[in-house]
Amino acid sequence: MLRRRLHFEWFLVAFLACLFVVVASLQSWFGSLDNRIYDLASGLAAPPADERILLVEIDEASLRELGRWPWTRDKHARALQTIARYRPAAIAYDVLFLEASPEDAELHDALITAQPIYLPGIVEDGVDRVVTPPALIATGATKVGISLLLPDSDGIVRRAEKSLLIEGRQVDQLPTFLTHGVKMANAGSLAPNERFLIAYNPNHAFRRISFASLTKGEVPANMVAGKFVLVGASAAGMGDFHSVPIAFGSRMAGVEVQANVLNTLLGGTAIATLAPSLMAAIALIPLLILLAAYLRLPPGRNLLLATGLAAGTLLLAVALLPATRLWLPPSATLVGLLLVHGLWGWRRLNAVNGFLISQADALQSEPGVLAGFDSPRVFGDVIEAEAFRLEAVISQVRKLRGFIERVIERHPDALFVVDSQDRVVQRNQAAAGLVGHAAIGQPISEVIDAVSPEAAVVGLPLRGHSGRWLLMAETTVDNRHRIVSFTDITELQRAGEERDDLLQFLSHDLRAPNAATVWLLEAEEMGGEGQNQTELAKPLRDRIQSNARHALRLADNFVQLVRARRRPLIQQPVDLCDVAREAADMVTAFARTRGATLQNNSDPGELWVLGDHGMLLRAAINLLDNAVKFAPENAVVVYAVKQTDGKAILTVVGPGPSMPQGRQEDPFALYAEGRKAGNQSSIGLGLSFVQTTAERHGGKAIYLYHEGYGAEFQMRLPTALLVD
Repeated sequence: MLRRRLHFEWFLVAFLACLFVVVASLQSWFGSLDNRIYDLASGLAAPPADERILLVEIDEASLRELGRWPWTRDKHARALQTIARYRPAAIAYDVLFLEASPEDAELHDALITAQPIYLPGIVEDGVDRVVTPPALIATGATKVGISLLLPDSDGIVRRAEKSLLIEGRQVDQLPTFLTHGVKMANAGSLAPNERFLIAYNPNHAFRRISFASLTKGEVPANMVAGKFVLVGASAAGMGDFHSVPIAFGSRMAGVEVQANVLNTLLGGTAIATLAPSLMAAIALIPLLILLAAYLRLPPGRNLLLATGLAAGTLLLAVALLPATRLWLPPSATLVGLLLVHGLWGWRRLNAVNGFLISQADALQSEPGVLAGFDSPRVFGDVIEAEAFRLEAVISQVRKLRGFIERVIERHPDALFVVDSQDRVVQRNQAAAGLVGHAAIGQPISEVIDAVSPEAAVVGLPLRGHSGRWLLMAETTVDNRHRIVSFTDITELQRAGEERDDLLQFLSHDLRAPNAATVWLLEAEEMGGEGQNQTELAKPLRDRIQSNARHALRLADNFVQLVRARRRPLIQQPVDLCDVAREAADMVTAFARTRGATLQNNSDPGELWVLGDHGMLLRAAINLLDNAVKFAPENAVVVYAVKQTDGKAILTVVGPGPSMPQGRQEDPFALYAEGRKAGNQSSIGLGLSFVQTTAERHGGKAIYLYHEGYGAEFQMRLPTALLVD
């Protein structure tokens, strides 16, 4: 819903902003701002002043020398005769001669002498007609044109034309006359009626002489020869001053403005502008970039981009002036960027605010999610009130999320969240303890391999690398994620094994000796006819006694094994050397019946471990008892307690048979086929007890067989660090 709303708002803002920029560009809504920017930047585009241009100024010194204005025409005639002697390239005499005078004949002759010379006419206000000088004067000039400077709406002269269409014909400006027959750069780039931006030079950039100095012959001939001479007023009181861009001094005499127009035409340095439609299209480019970024970038970067685009647009407009002599008005783009950024920020904020409020209302109304939550009451600004309410709702949701995360994190099962690429994206504390923190980002298959070497099947127990039993389960969260869990069922598995052990023990190991006892008793009762019952009674009783003792021993060993697996350890410092000697003392009587000898090869001194004295003693007894039981008569059984690599090692070695082939892979397995001693075979209760004791004390039990001699059993335990 929010996405559709934002897309609608984006299209609306884009349409309105683009329409605004296009119309503003076509209609020059911000022409005044563009003119101000141009006035400041145009100084960078000032071309070099053409040395062929010479100004003859009617300045204050000339007025003092020749009298008040207007002068009689004979003074102009003498000036023209002087200029003619210096042979200039052409003369533009920017003085109006609109009424007949007695000196017109003299002026006419001077004009003939000074050709080529061009005089201005005047365009009457409101009438499409040029008022020219009297015929006598006009015929003396090479041509009569106009000297018309048209300011912009703010009164500043920035533009000029080569000619104007008046009375159906093209009438050239005075500077245009001077370029006739002269090879110019980009001569054909400007149409006759085309308005172009004047490439100004600062005040006094062109060579100039005073009109009075010229008439008195004080000017060197080579200063005028071959020059384009512009004669005009520069005295402050004559009113021929115009406003120009501020970069060039704000005010400039009309004759110097004409000199800048001529300089622009001769050098081909006119500053061009594009067609309005093309300028409008270019003005849209930064705006479209910003609008596209609104769909991708966050608000902070959008602001930076908008600022960068505005600065870039302004800098580009300024840089193009001296580089390409092209003026691209930037104001429509600048205002458009400002408008679209504010408009989009408002519309997006409004859409997002409405969405968040609706979501907060929906979330607040859900039963149980925000139990006990009351909306805070804030008086004042509506936005502020909604912000406080939203903050309170988010705080409650954050607390709920934190509670759920803690529940998942502390869940006893190892949980892995897997994505559609079968990679782990999240795990809880139990999972980290199972495979380590590196599980994030790994394929779930590698994680399962790290959990257990066995092939994992959902719903079936598997033994992990740590020896613990795990149950793998899997459930789907959504179409992209699923949860793989491992539940520790070691205790359940152990309980099941103990139950199976008990059933097997009860059904077989205890049943067999007792069944034999019953059979012997029945045999004694039935007895063979004619046999002496008394002679049969003693052997039968001995057999019955042996079987019964074996049954009791099995039962006792089984009970001890179950206790070793289940009961809490009574941890205390125990001298393993003393335990070995005590166990040897308890097995000595049995060893004597077999003629065996127990030999102690322990290191001198004490070797301490932390553990349960009773369990350690029984494990040592089981090892010595097994060694004596399976050794041949009159054998020597060696036991020793030594320390190696920080481990306390109890070793029992004695001659005898090796484990059967099927049991060598797991010599401490319970109820596996074992070695035989006389007419009795081992079912592994004693060795299973030894392994259980070692593992519960943080160690392990080891079986080795020395070919040609016998078996070696080790119980390796961590040594205890004792502090005085």
